[in-house]
Amino acid sequence: MIDLTLGFIGTGGIASAMVRGFCSSPDFSGRINLTVHKHREKADALKKLFPDRISVHESNQTAADGSDVVFICVLPQQHEAVVRALRFRADQRVMHITGGAKLADSLALYAPAKSAARAIPLPFAARRTGPLLFYGEDEMLAQLMSLIGTLVRVKSERELEILGPVTGMMVPYYALLAESVRWGIDKGLDFRTALDYSSIMNETLSSFMRTDCGEDVEKFLVENSTPGGVNELGLKLLRKRGFYGEWREVLEKVYERYNSMGKDGAR
Repeated sequence: MIDLTLGFIGTGGIASAMVRGFCSSPDFSGRINLTVHKHREKADALKKLFPDRISVHESNQTAADGSDVVFICVLPQQHEAVVRALRFRADQRVMHITGGAKLADSLALYAPAKSAARAIPLPFAARRTGPLLFYGEDEMLAQLMSLIGTLVRVKSERELEILGPVTGMMVPYYALLAESVRWGIDKGLDFRTALDYSSIMNETLSSFMRTDCGEDVEKFLVENSTPGGVNELGLKLLRKRGFYGEWREVLEKVYERYNSMGKDGAR
């Protein structure tokens, strides 16, 4: 059981998801301090959901002062100005959530806090599921973040910055799945049947690949394709059309964008 007070500087979508996850976790008995920042409606909505667990503050400093762990969840363009205005204590920990801002560049701003780690939580944190990228040596922070997702620990901030942009392919993946659903509906299926089958199949495919795929990914593809079968055909047709090359090119663009946020006015 973790009994800590968490302070959130910034209460946007991801911060809100984390708060929902922590407050609904059976292994978290602590409290939450929220700042109004630019999202009073989100802070008030969370307070209404968990009135006995959450306090809402007008001041970032007040929220930080009453917290054991301070979560920095602001936009990268705001990061330095917001953090420079805060005073940390030597007995506090900092959870660096701001995307596009390096933890290495922020450590001096967090002094004299005892430790800091960086994480990339996803909206699924509200349901305490899905992957959660984590970089840092503080085991208490790692244990805390594991309450709201499956921790994927990386050895360097560089690894986190490579994997982080993969999150930018979530909605493109939804769009790909949506094409299967629309195609099924056009063939006469009802929406629920088309969605359920497409979604459950892809959930299982991901789980199976995670447990059964070795480092030779191409071998895995061949082993799961019947020669002359429909899976082999689908793969050949998509490769012939350059689908996977384009997907990779998009990943590269998302990577460049993700790691330039907050620099030179990028958004």
